[in-house]
Amino acid sequence: MHMCRYSDRFSFSWTGSIPLKIWADIKRYFTLTALITCAAYSHASDSVFPYKSCFEASAKKFNLDANFIAAVASVESSFNPLAESSSGAIGLMQIKWPQTAIELGVVDKNDLTDPCLNIDAGASYLARLSSIFQSKLFALAAYHQGPTKIKQIDHIPRQSVIYIEKILQEEVLITESNELSRRSSCNLMEFQASSRRTHHPKLRFQHAYQWLTRNHTFCSTPELLTIRNRLPEIMGTADAKGELRFLINNAIREKSVNKK
Repeated sequence: MHMCRYSDRFSFSWTGSIPLKIWADIKRYFTLTALITCAAYSHASDSVFPYKSCFEASAKKFNLDANFIAAVASVESSFNPLAESSSGAIGLMQIKWPQTAIELGVVDKNDLTDPCLNIDAGASYLARLSSIFQSKLFALAAYHQGPTKIKQIDHIPRQSVIYIEKILQEEVLITESNELSRRSSCNLMEFQASSRRTHHPKLRFQHAYQWLTRNHTFCSTPELLTIRNRLPEIMGTADAKGELRFLINNAIREKSVNKK
């Protein structure tokens, strides 16, 4: 079997002239680019993104965003279908054997090394957790630490907050690559969740701005108006300059022009 290896260790040195956060984004970009380039050789029949058709098929089947599922696989296994943790989590989506796997209908451990089957199991689990908790963030926390624990403590523990942040960052990066199809949606709850990842006003603004930039084209004018009118309640002082309102107003004007 042809194997393709890549490393996330770079010889570049940070001089301080570039903000650390931007440098981290650059590093993630080159890591993903290396992975996609690698996948072009290892999985040429699946376009340039690793297991592209599997992610998209599972996304459609379970009504999820393919970029979201791929982000989980990226953080969980770095897209390695043969990954196995010390706790018995196997494959791309790190499905635990035997308990979680059997609950998801996988009765043969070897099946978990099949990329498409593993992605399907992971997507099924994410959809189930999203239905149980009615929250993308809580669903991710449950995926990370188990639904029983999250139900018992009824909050997201610190370890899962770090994990969730990684997933959301990867989701943005993968979405921006435009390699996977994405579900067209404009969900107010998702916007609220994106802006509540942190209490820091500047970071809250950045998360909300990124969400609007990615999703505003999928929003109808009434949906955009609803989000705009609820900005004071959702954002508080994080949008003190009115930049999000300005972005939404421009999106509404663009829709109006396009209809003429």
